[in-house]
This record gives sequence, structure tokens and C-alpha cells, in this order.
Amino acid sequence: MASKPVLYGSLTSPTVNAVVIALRALDVDYELRDVKPLKGENLTEEYLNKNPTGTIPALETEDHQFIGDSHAIISYVADRYAKEGADDSLYPRDFYKRAKVHQLQHFANSVMFATCVKPAFRPLFSRLTNKVPEETVKAINEAFDMMQRFLNQNKWAAADHVTIADFSCITCIFALYYLKPFTAESHPRLMDWYQRMMDIPYVNETLYSDTMKGTLQFLDKYVIKA
Repeated sequence: MASKPVLYGSLTSPTVNAVVIALRALDVDYELRDVKPLKGENLTEEYLNKNPTGTIPALETEDHQFIGDSHAIISYVADRYAKEGADDSLYPRDFYKRAKVHQLQHFANSVMFATCVKPAFRPLFSRLTNKVPEETVKAINEAFDMMQRFLNQNKWAAADHVTIADFSCITCIFALYYLKPFTAESHPRLMDWYQRMMDIPYVNETLYSDTMKGTLQFLDKYVIKA
């Protein structure tokens, strides 16, 4: 009999938490195995055999196959575990609607995570600095503006209902909001969406887990916010 899926990663990571939110949204029973990049645990031979890029998360399926990259994992989870005959709104089957979901997932990855979250938090966690560089603050503001424009088109990130794209976006926005808060005056639609996302129990519980609370308390001790 196949075992339950195993998620490798750290609950301090936005990409890992995006997968956790997807698993919880679909009520999937899974096992979490902690992998800490700051300790180099993602660069061991054992882990690299699972995910050659050495990034987190990685998912081991019930059939003991491996998938890397949170967006690929979330898409797989949505396809694999959606109840048969259930509404497919979380990950639409319509070609155009699914393409819009992919667009927002790529935005979360290539813009928010790669150019904002990663360059902002990596030096903070490494204690190389206690302040986000001005060029990264500028990139964060630009990402907020882009997200605001997306939300001018839809009530949620990629549609007028929650999709898996919202999961990838909210974990990045949550991290960036900690460093550089936006307001209802500066970004009204973004703030409205952010509050609605945080009102979803499985989103709120994931982003305010004990692990995340501990991480934020650690950062609060020395980080100078923008």
C-alpha cells in the first residue's frame, strides 16, 4: 500500500508554507520532514538525490517519486487530491483559467520570491545586515504595485474565487508585508485581498504556526524594517 506524501522543507519558508496551505486546503494527510537550508541540510547527497536543485520544498509522493519546486508541487497536489466530481475552481481545468493561475504562480516565483523575498531575507538570516537594501525595498514596492494591478482584474489573485495561485502569492506577500507594510490607502485592493486571505483558517494557522511565530520573534530583535 502506498504511504502518505512526505514534504521536505522548513516551515520558515514561504515556498514550503504555500505547499502546506494547498495540502490543508485539500485535506491531505502528509508527513513533514524538516530540512534547514541555513544548516546546509538541503545540500546533502541524500537530499540532492531527491531534488537536484537543492531547493526546498521537495515532495515525495505516495508512490515514492519526487517533485521539486513549490509551484509544480502545488499543481500536482491540486490535480492528485481534488475529490472526484468536485468543483475544480481551486485549479481550473479550463485552458484560459488555468493559464491565468500559472501566470500568477510564475509572478509569485520570479518577481516576488526571486527578486524580493530571497534577497531581502537571506542576508538577514545570515546576520550579514539588519536592514533591507534600498534597491530591494524598491523591488518590494514594485511587486506590491504589480499585485495591486492584478487585483484590479480579479477579486482574488487569478480569478474571482480562490485558486492555488493565491497560496503562492500570500506566503510571499506575508513575508514582504513584515518588512515593508503597505496600507489600505496605498494599496486598497491588495490590503482587502490580504485580509481576506488571512481570514481563511488554514492560511492563518499556517502563517502563524509556532515555527513562524518563533522566526518573527527572532527577526524582531534586530531587524530594522523599511
